[in-house]
Amino acid sequence: MKTVRIKAYPKNKKQIQSIADFLKKEGIEFELVEKEEFLEFISEVESSLGQVKQIQEGKQKKELAKDFLNEL
Repeated sequence: MKTVRIKAYPKNKKQIQSIADFLKKEGIEFELVEKEEFLEFISEVESSLGQVKQIQEGKQKKELAKDFLNEL
């Protein structure tokens, strides 16, 4: 299955529901992502990239994946 990204700019919740109803009617699997969630995701990625840069520059100690996962 190919994933397609569609940006929509609905003016209200009714328009969002109309889009969702249409996709359901057509049997299309979809996921609604709120703009705030996406911005939070981007922020986390940027933070992680900053940490990688600091590790590469020797400013931050490397951490084993096992240790990282145990912290979660």
